[in-house]
Amino acid sequence: MDMQVLQHREDKFLFDMKALMATAEQERRGFTDDERKQYADWERGLADVSKRIERLKGDESMLAAIDNLAGGPPPSRTRRDGRFVISRAAVLKSAGQYFVESEAFAWLAKTKATRSGTWTSDSVEVPRAALRLATLTEDPASGGAVVVPDYQGTIQPGPTLPVVVADLLAQGTTGSNTVPVMVEMTFTNNAAPVAEGGTKPESALTFELQTEPVRKIAHWIPVSEELLEDAPAVASYIDTRLRYGVLRVEDQQLLFGTGTAPQLEGILSRTGLAADVARIDPDTNADAILAQIVAIESATGLPVSGVVMNPLAWASITGAKLETGEYLSGGPFGSPTTPMIWNRQVALTDQITATTALVGAFRTGAQIFRHGGVRVNSTNAHADFFTKNLVAIRAEERLALAVYRPSAFGKVTGLTTA
Repeated sequence: MDMQVLQHREDKFLFDMKALMATAEQERRGFTDDERKQYADWERGLADVSKRIERLKGDESMLAAIDNLAGGPPPSRTRRDGRFVISRAAVLKSAGQYFVESEAFAWLAKTKATRSGTWTSDSVEVPRAALRLATLTEDPASGGAVVVPDYQGTIQPGPTLPVVVADLLAQGTTGSNTVPVMVEMTFTNNAAPVAEGGTKPESALTFELQTEPVRKIAHWIPVSEELLEDAPAVASYIDTRLRYGVLRVEDQQLLFGTGTAPQLEGILSRTGLAADVARIDPDTNADAILAQIVAIESATGLPVSGVVMNPLAWASITGAKLETGEYLSGGPFGSPTTPMIWNRQVALTDQITATTALVGAFRTGAQIFRHGGVRVNSTNAHADFFTKNLVAIRAEERLALAVYRPSAFGKVTGLTTA
């Protein structure tokens, strides 16, 4: 949907809301129950449209970043009424597309009839913006009849769950195998009113230098050379399994990694976290989450930006009803928006238990440092792959997690489920 349509919708929501307020003011009364519900619906719609407008306004800078990462030409853009309308299909290519359009894949296709001995292709680096994915052959006991004349030559992905934790955190890059970071340990605030010419009080702020190691997450899958000749199948293959497998484990490591090599030290494994907040009846899940938000912000002064929770606990919140049977969340048929609670983004993942949530200042209290994107390599120089016409395709990434203020993160326990 282009900017013009979104701005028209924004104007319409504002006009309707102002008109309703003016009517009530002229009649010197408050809103009726129906008017109050209608106004709330318009407010939610306005918030959604405004967010989408801001996202479109940032597309130009996003495109420049993607161009730099991908090293390719800029996406197609057209001007309409003085504004850029961006083709999102042109903005992002899948990980599989990066692979099949790379020089490494071109070399594989060009030399498939002439290669001899063992070989290893060049590395293909896939930007993270494109990342959203047993020997695999056409044998029924393996991948099945993937490449069949007159049928769609792709591998249909199975259901997958979203990878979300990394999206909450501040992003950074590194070219080293370690990332030294300064972690705030104590802050003594002695600020006070001072008379003219008086001595100013001294405050204290102490830091500790910590070194975060860059860790690697990787896996590989064998695939037959026959399947490699079918480019769409290879693209789907990489998209649905290799990239998803790496990022799925990344999600788990960011939360629960033990810190013992080769694992990252996840947020919940850090010392110095805020004290747990336990939900106790008659409090709801939302009540307990709000209590932790207030506790963290009061203690650290950092704004809580997100909540990680299990979909079952989230369903208990969104499924709550009034005595009249109406949903507190506005019902199941509203406009799709990013899950929010207390005006903070909610990341839903089954990596965290259904009775626990993680509340934190993700944007300011922690940061991911990535050493390049997800790299994809292929070779037939593994075991007896050359004689069996098999190719090993490997996907891997390197990253570090820095937590600047462990006290900016805390758990909520005892959540109820739907």
